Amino acid sequence: MAPNCFFACRGDLERIRLLFDDLETQRELIRLLGSAETGEGVRIFIGSENQLFSLSGSSLVVSPYRDSEQRIVGILGIIGPTRLNYARIIPMVDYTAKVVSKLIG
Repeated sequence: MAPNCFFACRGDLERIRLLFDDLETQRELIRLLGSAETGEGVRIFIGSENQLFSLSGSSLVVSPYRDSEQRIVGILGIIGPTRLNYARIIPMVDYTAKVVSKLIG
């Protein structure tokens, strides 16, 4: 079992390295977060559908949070593998953004 874990863990480490390499290209991340600002509710960016995460096989689930005047003041999100449990993560991100909005509003 240890050799399989070694190869699986090594593959995971390579994906994480690629993810960090992708995140260093801040221009694409800023573009994604900017598009999250223009929409309502949760936005999902899945691996190969966007340039930022195409190599690492990652996805991004984000939702904006707002101040008392309903201006977007930030974006809350989760980066995870493409095969993320979206049915569980999407409501969590949405709920957390709404709670943060209430706390700062």
